Amino acid sequence: MSPVAHAGLGLLGWQVFDRKKTAGTLLLFLLVANGPDVDFLLHTIFRSRALFLHQYYTHNLLFTLGLSVCASLLLGDARSRMGLVLTGLSHLAADVIVIDTLPPIGLRLFYPFSGTFYNLPWFPYLKRGSWKVITSMRNFEVLALEFVIFILPVLLIFFKPLWKRVTSAPFWKI
Repeated sequence: MSPVAHAGLGLLGWQVFDRKKTAGTLLLFLLVANGPDVDFLLHTIFRSRALFLHQYYTHNLLFTLGLSVCASLLLGDARSRMGLVLTGLSHLAADVIVIDTLPPIGLRLFYPFSGTFYNLPWFPYLKRGSWKVITSMRNFEVLALEFVIFILPVLLIFFKPLWKRVTSAPFWKI
């Protein structure tokens, strides 16, 4: 999945679980929802595909739970913390259902304890490669599908409380 789908899951987690509902907690939920994809950033910075192979070291329960639990310490109540951990785990749930075409196929959910890859290929993937491939109509359609499935329902179901919250002064206090 792309950051679009993961952001939708982060927004949903924030709306359902967070009690404080500020810009800061929203940012935290969005960062944790996209956290396992830090390997993309590290690959870009260090230019080492071998060291930062996508989904190889960061898409597992140990990394995701570690990141989520550490980040949850920034939140004040148990419900928000639990919601943040679930939001982090949603990243793995979303990625495991994507049709994966680049080896290694799937996620090593129990790494470093097991090297078994898990994949339930169902959801279309974004093609990677040249700028022309990345900006293709096919990728645009996948992103649009992710928006329609993961973000639009959250915006429609929670429109009133989201609008009320975002337009209030306490939301902008970090």
